[in-house]
Amino acid sequence: MSQPSQGADHLASLINRLEQLSDGQDSLSLGDLLTALGARGFGPLLVTLATFLILPIGMVPGMPGIVAGFFIVIGAHMLMRRTHLWLPSRLQRINISGKLIRGSVDKARPVAKRLRPLLAPRLVGIVESPLIIRLIGLIVLGTGTVVLIIGFIPGFPFVMSFHILLLGLGLTGRDGLITLFGMVAILPEVILMFWLWP
Repeated sequence: MSQPSQGADHLASLINRLEQLSDGQDSLSLGDLLTALGARGFGPLLVTLATFLILPIGMVPGMPGIVAGFFIVIGAHMLMRRTHLWLPSRLQRINISGKLIRGSVDKARPVAKRLRPLLAPRLVGIVESPLIIRLIGLIVLGTGTVVLIIGFIPGFPFVMSFHILLLGLGLTGRDGLITLFGMVAILPEVILMFWLWP
């Protein structure tokens, strides 16, 4: 297997795992879903949650606030360098339609194929640096706080999800370059956010 495809294989594996978890299920609790994905690290969790805000599932009433809550929890875990995800029981009990998850997976799969040539393990020292991990945790926590406060404004959660998606992809594929892009992406997002402000 060529190196440029290894990072994308992590993403394909994540999508397949989401499909397996939701297959034949009328609904799936967020606790079961994210705990299963969390065994692979925080990267897949961030990719999944950011994707929730980008795809149709993000339009479900209350979903931006729920995702924001998870961002805050995950960001705090990363700041404290914890590897095991602890979730408040209230968040664990929230259910998502299995059909909605499967529909989102179907929409995400073609995007993952397009990303395949772009993801590769590179600048690995960045994603392994404790300082960078804490910085990412701070960004994720801050993003969750902002989405929780203004997530009710149409379009804002969508805009604020892209840097989290890039950070999650970088951590999942051990791609330091994509991780750096995720950090840089915050600036244009903030500018766009102020431009969209009513």
